[in-house]
Formats: sequence, structure tokens, C-alpha cells
Amino acid sequence: MNEIVLSYLILFFACILSGSFVFVLKKHEKILSYIGVFGGAFLLAVCFVHLLPEALTLQGETHSCAHHSHHHSHSHSFLSVGFFVLIGFVLQLVLELLSNGAEHGHLHDEKHHSDKNSILPALMMLLGVSIHAFLEGFALVVNGVVNYSLLIGVVLHNIPIAMLVVNAFMLGGCSKFKSFAYLSVFAIMGVLGSMFSIYFEFLHDSMGYVIGFVVGILLHVSISTLFDSKESHKYNFLRFLVVIVAFLLAVLLSH
Repeated sequence: MNEIVLSYLILFFACILSGSFVFVLKKHEKILSYIGVFGGAFLLAVCFVHLLPEALTLQGETHSCAHHSHHHSHSHSFLSVGFFVLIGFVLQLVLELLSNGAEHGHLHDEKHHSDKNSILPALMMLLGVSIHAFLEGFALVVNGVVNYSLLIGVVLHNIPIAMLVVNAFMLGGCSKFKSFAYLSVFAIMGVLGSMFSIYFEFLHDSMGYVIGFVVGILLHVSISTLFDSKESHKYNFLRFLVVIVAFLLAVLLSH
């Protein structure tokens, strides 16, 4: 099977499977917390070890070809990619107005999203996390090569999000079937984002910028996952160990 198709299937079905964890892990907040921390730490390391260097290299090569100046291309590409990192970071702040922070595994206002008389909060959350997943997918396949480190990071990152999406729609009065139908929308968005970046050629010459943009989104999410909680402000050896293991795993993965 084609590697790209396989990565799409993994991304989609892992997300659907993660949604079913809501029936098993919902009451095990500690386990969910550590899964979230591991996923956030892994994504943070992937940004610095894999994605950011790749973005700078790709954009450096593009400018080198255009200007025939190696020194000039590196300084210019660094500034440009850094600018797009900031744009991605700011956009994620905006998206969280819709999703209420679901991208980092918990809600900023859980009472607002537990309104049993309305499906609107769940739809707003779905819109926010779907746009996030679509943009995230842009960096999944670059020049025909699957970024497996990012794929693993996104799969881990999607576990608590998928659970929140299913739970939100069930609280809104939807059946399990309808809740998972809504989840499938979120699950397919990363695939669609990747396909968009592959098939629209105008993005190909700017993949360094595109990856930098995705890095900005992921940096915000991973940092929020690691530090936007009560536990993050207390010393916890197990939490520290989970972060270190996630960092090491991301570093050891070739790509």
C-alpha cells in the first residue's frame, strides 16, 4: 500500500478509535493527563528537532535557487520562516475562541460546554478543532515523503481532542452514532489538509513558510498542553519523566 495512503488511514482511524476511549478513560483523569502531557511534549520536540530545521532548509534552498546567494538565503529564510511561525501561533489563539481550548486536551470553560439543551457549543468546538487539524495536515507530507514523527505526534495529540468532541455532542443530546459521525469530520480534516498541500502547486515553492506556519500552531498547542493546568505548576517526578521520555523518543525518530 502507498505510504501516504497508509498514513491517512492511520490518522483517520486512530482518531475514531480515540473517540471511543471516552467510555473507558473518562473517569481516569490522571491517565488522560499523562497522555496529554506525553503528546504535548512529543509535539514540542518534533517542532524543534524535525519541523523547524526542515522549514529553514526548504526555504533556504528556494531562496538559494532564486538569488544564487547562499549567505543571503539563510538570513532571509530565517526571518521569513520565523514570521510565519508567529502567524501560526496567533491564528491558534483565534481558533481557541471557537474551540474553547479543546486542542490541548481540556476546556477553558467546561460549564459552557456542558449545556444539555444546546448542540451549539459542540459545533463551535468542532469547527475550531477541524480548522486546526486541516492546517496541521499541511506538513504531514512534504515532497512526497511522510513525516512519521509528526504523524505520531498528531495521533497522540488527537486522543484527548477526539474524546472531548464525542463527549460534547453526547452532552448536547446526540446519540453515540451521531456523535461519532461528527467526530469523523474532525478525523478527516488532517487528511484533507495534507491533500490540499500536495495537490495545489502554488504551495510547493513555499513549503518552508507553510511548515513554519504549522510549527507556530503546534508550538502554541504543545506549550499550552504542558503548562496550562494546575498540575503544571507543581513538581511531579512522573510528569517530568513522561516529558523527558517524549523528548527522547522524538529526537530518536529519524523523520
